[in-house]
Amino acid sequence: MLKSERLKTILQVINTQKFVTVDELAQALKVSDMTIRRDLNELDKLGKISRIHGGAQLISDQIRNEKSYQQKREIHSKEKLEIAKRACNLIHENDSIYVGPGTTLELMVANLKIKHLRIVTNSLPVFEAARNNLNDYELIMVGGSYRRISGAFLGTLTNNELKTMSFSVGFVGANGIKNTSITTANLEEGQTEGIGLDHSQSKFVVADYSKLDHSDFHQFYDLRNVDGLITNHEVGSDVEKHYSQFTTVYK
Repeated sequence: MLKSERLKTILQVINTQKFVTVDELAQALKVSDMTIRRDLNELDKLGKISRIHGGAQLISDQIRNEKSYQQKREIHSKEKLEIAKRACNLIHENDSIYVGPGTTLELMVANLKIKHLRIVTNSLPVFEAARNNLNDYELIMVGGSYRRISGAFLGTLTNNELKTMSFSVGFVGANGIKNTSITTANLEEGQTEGIGLDHSQSKFVVADYSKLDHSDFHQFYDLRNVDGLITNHEVGSDVEKHYSQFTTVYK
């Protein structure tokens, strides 16, 4: 098969499946893993796909338009601070907590008043916010492949490490929540957050009102499987009633 035909086939597979691994493509096209990796890297540079650890995913409109880390910090800052302080009230002395990436969660750890905590995160900004907290918390940074746009570490190394841990409480953010679907822009990021929640006794998702009734590329968790949705008081009564069918709404 010519290279041009191979690239065309790879694009067709990704457009159909949304996500594919290097191994799957190598077996289907009967070429080496190294050849597939070169092809995926080329398609990624051309902006045709999104290259992720172990494979590639479809570039949706949401991924193309994903806001930068700095843009996310500046949007709805007042609402995020309100949510962050509300989330702090769900943490108790001597808890071990998992904190996923997200600007609201940075504010949460920055505003914690509890004296004794163990905080585990795969987010460099969250780690830095916790390190700068005046309380001397036990901090664990879980490493892996670095995703610059969100400041998160992802991939097999991250996931395998998180699977060995157990948490009292887990907190994740979301790019969108629509009905029972908790969604994010990046498949790998969602997979890691899902593992963090799975290993937490109590599970919470934080999202300001602009994230509700919106969805992003990848559904990584079901709202019915979390203990609460933490949002801000501007959420309308109809929206609150709708999401209260699936979990407890804190506003």
